[in-house]
Amino acid sequence: MMAIKNCLECGKLCIENPSKLCPECYAQEEIHEHAVGEFLRETGKATIEEIHAATGVKEKIIVRMLKSGRLFSDGMIGYPCEMCRKPIYEGRLCGSCGSGLAEQVRKVNENRAFEERNEHQRTGLRMYTNDEIKK
Repeated sequence: MMAIKNCLECGKLCIENPSKLCPECYAQEEIHEHAVGEFLRETGKATIEEIHAATGVKEKIIVRMLKSGRLFSDGMIGYPCEMCRKPIYEGRLCGSCGSGLAEQVRKVNENRAFEERNEHQRTGLRMYTNDEIKK
């Protein structure tokens, strides 16, 4: 069963597809992709703002092309970190935001393990380590 969705770019109704764009916007994005590719072949490394200024392609379209894999950057295109907006050339987060997120996850996991140990002690259930289970 095919679903009908709104185009991510123009909002028109269209049949749902992987690009999330109507046929007209998808065709326009291919033209944009070619323009950005030509610009990068000529200049090498550039920021999204520089690409926008030179090609007229909206920044949100350039970012969407990068995230969808339609535009391969190989470290050539600077785009904003999703948390702090600092320019980065790969991934979704800059180094400091990535480290901060990893630290937050580590703390949550430690708290969860602590709470589980307390719950097991409260209920009298014994927790076994992986080594004890293997024996």
